[in-house]
Amino acid sequence: MPKILAIDDKEDNLITISAILRSFIPDCQVITAQSGREGIKKAKTESPDTILLDIKMPQMDGYEVCERLKENEDTKHIPILMITAIKTDPKDLVMGLESGADAYLAKPIDESVLIAQVNTALRIKRAEDQLRRQKDLLEEMVLARTAELTKTNKRLEKEIKEHRQAEKEKRRVEAQLLQAQKMEAIGTLAGGIAHDFNNILTSIIGYSELAKMRILQGDDATSDLDQIHQSGNRAKTLVQQIVTVGQRQEQEQRPIQLGYIVKEVLKLLRAALPSTIEIREVIPKNTGIIHADPTQMHQVLMNLCTNAGQAMDEKGGTLDVELQNVSITEPEMDLKPGPYLRLTVKDTGDGMKPEVTKRIFEPYFTTKEKGEGTGLGLSVVQSIVVTHGGAITAESNPGGGSTFHVYIPRTEQPEKIAETKTQKPLPTGTERILFVDDEPVLLEMARQMLERLGYHVVTTNGSFEALELFREEADRFDLVITDMTMPKMTGIELARELLNTRPNIPIILCSGSIDQALKGKAQAAGIREFMAKPISVRGIAQTVRKVFN
Repeated sequence: MPKILAIDDKEDNLITISAILRSFIPDCQVITAQSGREGIKKAKTESPDTILLDIKMPQMDGYEVCERLKENEDTKHIPILMITAIKTDPKDLVMGLESGADAYLAKPIDESVLIAQVNTALRIKRAEDQLRRQKDLLEEMVLARTAELTKTNKRLEKEIKEHRQAEKEKRRVEAQLLQAQKMEAIGTLAGGIAHDFNNILTSIIGYSELAKMRILQGDDATSDLDQIHQSGNRAKTLVQQIVTVGQRQEQEQRPIQLGYIVKEVLKLLRAALPSTIEIREVIPKNTGIIHADPTQMHQVLMNLCTNAGQAMDEKGGTLDVELQNVSITEPEMDLKPGPYLRLTVKDTGDGMKPEVTKRIFEPYFTTKEKGEGTGLGLSVVQSIVVTHGGAITAESNPGGGSTFHVYIPRTEQPEKIAETKTQKPLPTGTERILFVDDEPVLLEMARQMLERLGYHVVTTNGSFEALELFREEADRFDLVITDMTMPKMTGIELARELLNTRPNIPIILCSGSIDQALKGKAQAAGIREFMAKPISVRGIAQTVRKVFN
């Protein structure tokens, strides 16, 4: 039902206009106001689709009313039809249009002209409303990808509202839209390739672990296998970064002492960075506890420290890493007042220009040469920090190195702290396991891993083959481990069929990307545990024993 607001200081005019509108637009709702102030108030509260506005009114004329309505964010989109006396002064016409009026009507009112103008205004309003709804939907889609795109969309929304009738603005918005679609496509593609790429990494990491287990300590091949394993883990981190940009996934956060993770990362870096780079650390024993995901904190530290090392390159320099308890007393950096743990990573590299520093957290922006960087690292770091309720800042000057400050809220709760623990012996067992995957190389690797852990293993490279084998000897197996993405029948579908045959059989699901939606479906199907690819010997050993225990 269209809603029309008529503003006129003469009641007779309002009665006439209302009668005409109801006669020719039967389903319309007519609202009246006898002064400019009353009209502005009703425009804000009633949100009419069109406004009929008389010019000559006491106290506040139609020009001022129109200007105020067009300046207000809630009423600026409402079409305004101005109504004037029989003899229309050209200056009045110009003033009306300059104040923001969409059309001009002369008294006495011609019914057909009035209805035509009102219908036109209503059509324009509906079209603009639909355009805004479509635009809002697009912004929500883009918002789901990255924080930077959120800022871009807000800027787009503001610019579209200010310049939507300008052809130049239209072309700019179309270009931005194409970029947003491109970013969304990249995110979708990243999630799609994660499974296949993690299968490859499973082979690289898994077989390098198996090879290390077969050779003697001190063998020359050990260092080579360590490099292969390290490269596989770096590729694993890159996949995780890409998926993090394309998909927002909830992570497991718990109380941790960040100092342990810092020491672990610096220990790894000492072997990876050139000997010309000196690493200095200031990690007091009394640094506070943070509520965070240890894996993500490791990723933040590794990324910042690796970037710092690359900034100094072979020329050498100093990498300073410091932890400090701080308190924020006034809102700043989008942080609420309260206790924080500040991580500082500082290098003595070449530094960056101010225009580069402003963009370093943008997705896919990189200062490295082509082929040497993805531009994902710092964007992911910022996303992780913000997810933990913190903030990250960067300071840099050409020739003066760079300094990054990461703020994470401290918790005062006396909860059990997750510390970095020494490696325990791999848990073993003697149960019978059915392993299902459509990749033959992964089947063989998993068989070797599990048999080294003491288990009896049967492998099949297809869902239907596994189901047939299981139905023949359902009591033969103590556990089934299945891949998620397989032709003809997925791992979840296979699990349902297996549980129909034997309801108490424990099942572990493997996938290259395990998100909350997949976990929900798997748990509903009766699956006990999950393993994210790439699979390691320790990971599969611990997960299997967790199920049996």
